[in-house]
Amino acid sequence: MKRWIAAALGAWLAGMGCDGLDPVEEGDTATSGPESGATPGTVVLLVDVDPEPLCNTVGVVEVQLVATRTGCESAPPAPCTLPADPPILEGDRFTCPNTDPSRLMGVEVDAAGRYTVQSVIEFTDGQTDLRCHAQGGDPEVLVTAAEVDAGAVQTLDDGDVPCP
Repeated sequence: MKRWIAAALGAWLAGMGCDGLDPVEEGDTATSGPESGATPGTVVLLVDVDPEPLCNTVGVVEVQLVATRTGCESAPPAPCTLPADPPILEGDRFTCPNTDPSRLMGVEVDAAGRYTVQSVIEFTDGQTDLRCHAQGGDPEVLVTAAEVDAGAVQTLDDGDVPCP
């Protein structure tokens, strides 16, 4: 198991109030202590997904968490450039059928900026569907340079929000 997954699981358990650790609220970032887990130079974006309703959809074979950098850390006019076709950063995945009551999924990003984080739902016929995740209801997730430097972990909402 990746070190950041184990540490992030600790952050998730802390958020649930387990082991006497301080809870981590959704949208919070953790940069030290048991809630940290990303390697300095990366940020882990986590979503606690309920696989059952996804896998109970006819034809679903796999779900993967992905992130795409869609903007700069600072609002325009920002002193950065983005590629015309930004790369999709692949994160954790699971296959169906899956009866886990919850599944902690993460994707690592290594640059400050604004990201969209999506669950890509793949069907047996090769078609895909997207489910966007948010931070405090906002589908644009901000990752700061300080968080990247510190190796922060951000917990996102699992709620299905409209994709930008």
